Amino acid sequence: MADWIFQGNRRHYDLDAAVTASREHWWGTPRYRDRMAFGDRVWLQIVGPKDPGIYYAATIVSETYEHPVQPSDPAHFRWRTDIRFDYRIRPPLLRSELLEDVQLGSFRPFRGFQGSNAPVPPDVAAALAARAAPRLDPLPR
Repeated sequence: MADWIFQGNRRHYDLDAAVTASREHWWGTPRYRDRMAFGDRVWLQIVGPKDPGIYYAATIVSETYEHPVQPSDPAHFRWRTDIRFDYRIRPPLLRSELLEDVQLGSFRPFRGFQGSNAPVPPDVAAALAARAAPRLDPLPR
């Protein structure tokens, strides 16, 4: 099992409303799509000026697939991976907290990165899972 950071932006997507409506969603995965696999863990990072951080934990539930896009769609929507949201992280792991952690603070995606998804090295994944464990709030099935 691998761990991934998937990035969301409140300016473009109301993730809380989407997760409330359905636990399963597709995510644009233009990078590393050949390395993602069914059962991998996903940490959903919200970016932007207001309280950036890790808000959800999810599981990949499909292989990455190519989806036809309209000319008005962003190009990164062409490659998609289905995920199931399993936990809300309460309180979220905010960027400020992640950066203060010795093991997590040097991981580039926590310092702000431009991209939709990134692999998480095993040591960082273990530290992130340990820090998130007491905050995992299971989502209703």
